[in-house]
Amino acid sequence: MIVFAVVIALIGMVGALYIASPLAKGATGPFMRLAAFGIAALIALGALGAYLVGGSPGLEGRPYTEVERRLAEAEPETLTLPEQEERLRSIARRNPDDAQAQAMLGRFLSRTDRHLEGVAMMERSLRIEADPRVMSDLGQSLVALNEGQVTPEAERAFLAAASADPDLPEPAFFLGAAAYDAGDRETAAERWAGIVGRLEPGDPFGQAIASRAADLLSRPQGGPVSEDDAAPFADADPDDTDAMVDGMIGGLEARLQDDPDDLSGWMTLARVRAMTGEPDAARSALTQARSRFGADAGAEAIITALETALGTNEDSET
Repeated sequence: MIVFAVVIALIGMVGALYIASPLAKGATGPFMRLAAFGIAALIALGALGAYLVGGSPGLEGRPYTEVERRLAEAEPETLTLPEQEERLRSIARRNPDDAQAQAMLGRFLSRTDRHLEGVAMMERSLRIEADPRVMSDLGQSLVALNEGQVTPEAERAFLAAASADPDLPEPAFFLGAAAYDAGDRETAAERWAGIVGRLEPGDPFGQAIASRAADLLSRPQGGPVSEDDAAPFADADPDDTDAMVDGMIGGLEARLQDDPDDLSGWMTLARVRAMTGEPDAARSALTQARSRFGADAGAEAIITALETALGTNEDSET
C-alpha cells in the first residue's frame, strides 16, 4: 500500500504542476511565481491527503468484506451456486494451509463440470495433507475429465486411496472397472466382491456395485447378451444361429470344466442360458457358482444380484 500511496502522490504532483504552470508563466515577479508553485504543492498534498483519509490504505475493501460476511453467515442451502462458489473461494483464500478448505472448493468445481480446476485444487489439498477421501475424489475427477476412462493418473490416485483406506467403495469400484476394461475379469471380480463384502449388508454403495458387477461379469467376452442380441441374426438361417449359440455354450462349459474357479465364467453361462429360454440351466450355473464362491459375502451378493436380474430366483417365479 505504501508504493500505491507514493504513486498517487506523484500523480497528484504532476497534475498540480500542470494546473499551476500557466500561473507561474504569467507571473510578473518572483513572489507571484513562488505563490504559483505553492498552489501546486497544496494541490498535491490535498490529493494525497484525500487518498489517505478516504482510501484507508492497508484496510480491506469494505463492500467485499460485507459480502464475505454475509455469505459466511448464511445457510449454505440458501445460497445460489455462484454464491456458494464465492464462499468456498473465500474460505480457501483465507486458509491457504487448510487442506480441507482446498478440497471442498475442488469438489465443488468438479461437481459443476470444471474438472480441470477441481483437479488442481484437490492436488493442492493433497500437497498439504494426504487424505484418502480426497485421493478418491481426485481419481473420480480425473475419470470425469477423461470422459469415463480410468487413466493411469486416476488409477494411481485410486490405488493410493485404497491403500490408505480399504473400506472406501469408490476406489475399489473404479480399480475393478480398470481391470475389467483391460480384460482381467478375475481381478475385477476380486476388487468388486472384496469391497461389497466389507460394506454393511444393505449399504446402497454395496448394492449398486453388486448390480453393476453382476451385469459386467456375466457378459460374454464378445459383448453383452440380451434380448436385442438376436437382431444381428434376424436374417440368418435359424439352424445356423442355434449352432452358434450352442457352440458358445459348449465352449463356456468346457472352459469351466478346466477352470471351475472362474466366477465370471459361471455368471456368463447363467446369463446365456437364461436368455436362450433355459431357466433351469441358468439356475444350475448359479448353483455351481455358489458352491465355489458362496462363502465369500461379496461374491454371494453379486451372484444374488445376477439371479434377481435374470429372474431365476424362486421368488420371481411365484
